[in-house]
Amino acid sequence: MLSRKDLTLNILMVLAMLSWGLSWTNAKLVGQYGDAPLIMVWRFLLAAISIAPILLLAKISFIIEKNNLLLIFSNSLFMVSYNYFYFRGTQVGLAGAGGVLVTTLNPVLTLLISTVIYNTRISKKDIFGLAFGLISGAFIIRIWELDITSLLQSGNLFFILASISWVCVTITTSNSKGRLSFMSYSFWSFAFAFILSIPLAHEQNLLSVFEFDWIFWINLLFLSCIAMSFGTSIYFLASSELGPKQASAYIFLVPLTAMGFAMVLLLEHLHTSTLIGGVFGIYAVYLINK
Repeated sequence: MLSRKDLTLNILMVLAMLSWGLSWTNAKLVGQYGDAPLIMVWRFLLAAISIAPILLLAKISFIIEKNNLLLIFSNSLFMVSYNYFYFRGTQVGLAGAGGVLVTTLNPVLTLLISTVIYNTRISKKDIFGLAFGLISGAFIIRIWELDITSLLQSGNLFFILASISWVCVTITTSNSKGRLSFMSYSFWSFAFAFILSIPLAHEQNLLSVFEFDWIFWINLLFLSCIAMSFGTSIYFLASSELGPKQASAYIFLVPLTAMGFAMVLLLEHLHTSTLIGGVFGIYAVYLINK
């Protein structure tokens, strides 16, 4: 039976994953207003600002030790990479398909890469999970039509690179357990990511966002304060408490909600190959976390 702490973490993770599912639709909408670096700068800034009062109210120190700087900087770098590919993918591709592809690949790639890094033994069920995960990805990107042009035009190449970037975030974060508060870890990860994003947007007017309408701001605020500040912070907590493998398994909720929100709000069509790939992906996550 789950303890109260574990039950609370489970509920928070479910809510966090639902916010991530909707964030794919949010990203598609804000991507119509500006380039990825411009949106990234404001997303990270707003996320850092929204989480700062929580640290103050909870009396959590903003001070970080020098030996944690490299860990936080690495995580921020991977977050910048993920967000760039995430926004570029949704700008040229389907939000629903991206949400299914990235979030079903994440647990599979996390298992594969963490197994190599930590030199752990992989079980038979995990091998089957990896196989189903690869089959899932093949269906979603429609591998039988694969060429560089279709990869770029569909956004699938960006989505694959986003998934690899997020695996790096997950594994990096799992190493933060016991080293510092997950809230201060989140704040500084967002703050450093904001600083790292500014050079990428050097050709753009950062203040141009104030000319955009309320639709942009509602979606940007959700992306920043809910999906990132709340959702990502809870994911960081779960990664440090449960480990990268178990934390990434919660992501199986995101493909369903990402596709559902995209169909309802963006009127995106659900391709049969995406549906089949999503089913294989969810089963792969189930096997990995069984």
